[in-house]
Amino acid sequence: MGSNVRRLAVLGSTGSIGRQTLEVVRALPEHFRVAALAAGSNVDLLAEQTGEFHPEFVSCAASDDDESREKRLREAGCEILPLEEIACHRDVDIVVVATSGTAGLGAVIAAAKAGKAIALSNKESLVAA
Repeated sequence: MGSNVRRLAVLGSTGSIGRQTLEVVRALPEHFRVAALAAGSNVDLLAEQTGEFHPEFVSCAASDDDESREKRLREAGCEILPLEEIACHRDVDIVVVATSGTAGLGAVIAAAKAGKAIALSNKESLVAA
């Protein structure tokens, strides 16, 4: 990985802004690499994204079938971590917060404390904080 490649954590990767962020990564692979993906309950799309981008870490909100969800994500070869741990992980340079509402507030605070660059897609985290 070149020194100009920024490692992204895309929180909310299955939503519209998260998917658009991944389009940018596809278009500019010499500048960006996905280190982590996080989603709400859309495990199918998260698994598909994981297969394409090969992140080291993933996070997925609780669903009705947690055991099945975890098995599918582990089969993709990713470590499952909470949002807050992903946001401040040493292998992440930029945290893209594309979650809805205040779902990513804890991650924003953790990233800020760790000195990470944060790209917010909504103002709720700022207002709530």
